[in-house]
Amino acid sequence: MVKKFYLVWLLYNFYAVNNINAQGLYNNGARIVFTGAAQLYIDGAAGNYSSTTNGFITPSSSSSITLLGNWINNAGNNGFTTDGGGVVLAGAAQNIAGSSATAFNNLSLTGTNTKQLTVNSTTVGGQAVFNGVLSLGSRPLNLNGNRLDVTNPATGAITQSGGYVISETNAAVNPSVVRWYMRTTGGAHVYPFGVLAGTQIPFTFNATTPMANTAGFIDVATRATAASDNQPWAGASNVAAVSFMFCPNNSTSGNTCASGSVIDRWWDITNSHAVTADLTFTYRGLENTLLPAFQTGQIGAQYWNGSLWVLNNATFGSAAAVTTGTGALTATGQGTFCPWVLSTVLAPLPIELLSFSAKCDGANAAVLNWTSVGDTQGSYYEILGSTDGTHFNYITTVNASSNGQYNYTIDNRLQVGNYYRLRIVDNNLNARFSKIERVTDNCKDSNESSNVFYHPNAGLVITINGIAEDTYHLMVYDAAGRLIKTHALPVVKGSNTFKIDPGLANGMYVVSLNNSNTTLIKSKKIPVILN
Repeated sequence: MVKKFYLVWLLYNFYAVNNINAQGLYNNGARIVFTGAAQLYIDGAAGNYSSTTNGFITPSSSSSITLLGNWINNAGNNGFTTDGGGVVLAGAAQNIAGSSATAFNNLSLTGTNTKQLTVNSTTVGGQAVFNGVLSLGSRPLNLNGNRLDVTNPATGAITQSGGYVISETNAAVNPSVVRWYMRTTGGAHVYPFGVLAGTQIPFTFNATTPMANTAGFIDVATRATAASDNQPWAGASNVAAVSFMFCPNNSTSGNTCASGSVIDRWWDITNSHAVTADLTFTYRGLENTLLPAFQTGQIGAQYWNGSLWVLNNATFGSAAAVTTGTGALTATGQGTFCPWVLSTVLAPLPIELLSFSAKCDGANAAVLNWTSVGDTQGSYYEILGSTDGTHFNYITTVNASSNGQYNYTIDNRLQVGNYYRLRIVDNNLNARFSKIERVTDNCKDSNESSNVFYHPNAGLVITINGIAEDTYHLMVYDAAGRLIKTHALPVVKGSNTFKIDPGLANGMYVVSLNNSNTTLIKSKKIPVILN
């Protein structure tokens, strides 16, 4: 039976359940008004609530509408005149549909099967008071390329007991978005994402410094990719489309070593206002298509800033990758939100350089010697030379040797320069650099010597045996090669000791010591391990 309402229908304190049978309820422009704890129950698989021609519901705070069919809003409005009460989708395979988005206060998913969102910008949480709740229960909600707005800023605005939200639209711009109006509220807001197969992969946005705007929101979408290396790459975003994939040892330009270095899942995160947060990403082990050498190694979170992938992802926090079940990691203290991925961190390569030296051989020649282990077919070394120890030029390439023993003579040392380093490339085209070796002019070494080391109580300790008064410059680089600290050191002739507390966090750093002529005196990799 179909009931058509052309006048206002008042439900006054109607505590008994009002049943509308299988053909549903068709609201053709009426206003249905609830008072007290009135309840409306629409049963049957075809028991839809359909509204058209400016049909409205005015709920009371304790009223409820339960239906087994679809919720269809073609009324040309948001469906409710005020906040209050709730809607329960208690059937099987139900749709939230229509030509108009509905503004639910409380929305609960029960019954069976997956609920489908088929209209964009549907809201849950209220229009003015913002205290409504989306209760997923144990049911999945598929966004189907639509945006769901949660207007309640509380961390408990979404609840679930096994239910999840499906945002798996594998397109360069994922339209399946959850927009959460966190406003000025901090704390851990959990986006309970999951996939069609049933695996839950929640994403947590823990706002440590909340937004200062009462209309502030955070948009999040996530998707697995059908192809490896995270293809398709992210399209238009708040910072620009992604134009190449991250490579763990050379991330600033597109290159073939990006293959097999990233978990095959995207997170698109956009903030409306400034905010700082800790981000916790969850992924499925089957999305781990990293190269075998990296598959169970450390991975970190990485974001695209519009032109390149920002290093070093290990500084945000890292975790061991998994190949089964689900894995998770947290990136702390983030204030940049855009396309994010999980990728391998800067890691040692299969090739291990055991020794490297450069010595003068006559007035115009230098001999380079190095030994290594782990060389394989396809790996090679690039020899680089420099006149100032900072700007290096390519000299030649030496292919890998089965015995790991290498010797190369630079015949024109005075033209190439006195500083040398190796670029070590493995058969996966991952690359790293050796230390810098210096050859002194005319095969004579000065009496000048220096050393740099880290002491947990004193910080960086620099000792210099100066041959004359000079101003040295100490430069500290992080593992990504970014200059993070500089210090001028007034050196006197004879013994000098400097102690500097640069405020370094745990990690690996490279320090360089130059004199006033920009001549490199010392370059050294220093680990910092704090108590």
